[in-house]
Amino acid sequence: MNLEIVAHRGFSAMAPENTLAAFTAAIEGGANSIEFDLQLSADGVPIIFHDETLDRITGTSGKVREKSLEELKQLNAGAWFGEQFVGETIPTLTEALNCFQRVEKFLYFDVKPHCQWSQTDVEKLIQQVREGGILEKCVITAFNEEFLQQVRSCCPEIKLGYFLTETTDYQQQLNKAIKAGNAILSCLFDVVLENPHFVEDSRTQGVDWVVWTVDRPEHFQELVDLGVKRIITNSLIGWT
Repeated sequence: MNLEIVAHRGFSAMAPENTLAAFTAAIEGGANSIEFDLQLSADGVPIIFHDETLDRITGTSGKVREKSLEELKQLNAGAWFGEQFVGETIPTLTEALNCFQRVEKFLYFDVKPHCQWSQTDVEKLIQQVREGGILEKCVITAFNEEFLQQVRSCCPEIKLGYFLTETTDYQQQLNKAIKAGNAILSCLFDVVLENPHFVEDSRTQGVDWVVWTVDRPEHFQELVDLGVKRIITNSLIGWT
């Protein structure tokens, strides 16, 4: 498999994170894949936003999960980054589909733990990605493993991602990925650099890696030298 450059929240060094502008910049900049954050509005609409609260990105107070889509759409998601992005709003998954259909390889969903997904919510999500023509590109990752189980029961063919942030959790998370089938480990890059043998050990058991978030060229090269093929980055788009 060739090296896969994954744009973290879109090309977030060039445009405000998790916006249509960032996704477009990632594709035009040469990223192979896109990582983004997903949660629900108060009225159950999948929206693309990282934080539990609105303050950092929109400059307004309140929690995302307590705002309706109509309320969220009134907020500015780009002004904090630069004047040229003043018109950017918080996108829905539906609005991002046109961009996502253009992605060459994979779409890494980081489904946030800020809200509870009912079985109906999960079924609607799967229906949406299926009808949007992106199911085969999807890697659904979440710290909430109950959510991952819901996804797997609803859609056996979709790829899952299990987070790994601590060396001591490696075997446990690897076992979960193996048991789930059609799954990868999404790992803090430091863990891989400190434990290079993990890469081949997991691959021999059918589980590949994606690592995050790599923005220093020396770390990028070290990971490539170790055989890591999927690298999430804010800024090193277009590297080969």
